[in-house]
Amino acid sequence: MPHHFKIMLDHLASLVEYVSSHVKLVDKVLSGMSGSYIELLTLLAIGLLAVIPVIVPAKRRQLFRHMTQLFGIIIFVFITYTCMGVFGMVWNFFRGLWEIGRENILALYFCSVPVTIMATAMIFGPTFCGWMCPTGALQEFTGLLFKGWHRKRRADSWRFSWAAFSGVILILLIFFVGMLHLTATRIFYFDDFGIYWSEILIILLFCLLWRMKEWDTSLRRLRILSFFVIVLATVAGLRVTSPVHFVFTKVYDPASLLATVVVVLSALIVPNIWCRYLCPWREAIGWAAKYSTRTLTHDDDLCNHCGTCEEQCRVDAVSQGVVNMRECHMCMRCVDVCPTGCIRVTDKWEPEK
Repeated sequence: MPHHFKIMLDHLASLVEYVSSHVKLVDKVLSGMSGSYIELLTLLAIGLLAVIPVIVPAKRRQLFRHMTQLFGIIIFVFITYTCMGVFGMVWNFFRGLWEIGRENILALYFCSVPVTIMATAMIFGPTFCGWMCPTGALQEFTGLLFKGWHRKRRADSWRFSWAAFSGVILILLIFFVGMLHLTATRIFYFDDFGIYWSEILIILLFCLLWRMKEWDTSLRRLRILSFFVIVLATVAGLRVTSPVHFVFTKVYDPASLLATVVVVLSALIVPNIWCRYLCPWREAIGWAAKYSTRTLTHDDDLCNHCGTCEEQCRVDAVSQGVVNMRECHMCMRCVDVCPTGCIRVTDKWEPEK
């Protein structure tokens, strides 16, 4: 690696390390254990998002959703300490269960955020994914830069594109340069799970360039494998970290930083690619959402099969007006754009009319 280029990377790493160590608005973990309840702000925010989607004006719902996503980023990045990313959610939950009966306050500290998210998913659907998840929000905001291009590719059945191929090659080069810089000072091990997952993500990008339409459904099952790998690692006592972990704590994690860059850039090629294929927490929320009282229903008598809902869905969870709730992020964009109102938000506890 050229000497001047190495110096530039070292300066950049020093800057990121400084920002990471000063990113929190508080100086230490503040919870009920230390006489403060600032961590409860996260729980209140998660509970609030469960009702926001249906109380805001439909014409302004997406604006409110983006504001809520920004609020989620602020909460998880600048305040909350208990979240270590999509892998850390699983680790925290099991750590909390292990402490029940021994250190109940500590158990509450670790279990509170994962349990609250799962409980809201069982009642209000996967609103966390579409309204507050910081990893998903980063992907979505990045993907908005190429929104028109994504719609064109979707309409073209995601056929091979030289522009997409060039983008994947660029991501591969960035990852390769980053790995060269990191391997000079770091030995990788289980705690750097984000790196291994980002490698899988790059392989997925190459597969999706040619066979996205044919393999999309099958590849989404990788989330199940991802979930069980993280669970097994957690049970084995391995503390694994995930992409975006480096800003969820005050610890500089260069491996997580590189993985985050790969995830965000990959979302330029395939919208919400991490959520679609690899997110283990998304799989857990999808399971919880199967029992949700709130769902999106389709009235076939009103549907004119215009395809507007399919065009607007960023995770391809809508087909012929029917929403696949296992893949849906409950962003409700399909509800807002449907010209006939055939897609509706339905609460199962409402009496039938």
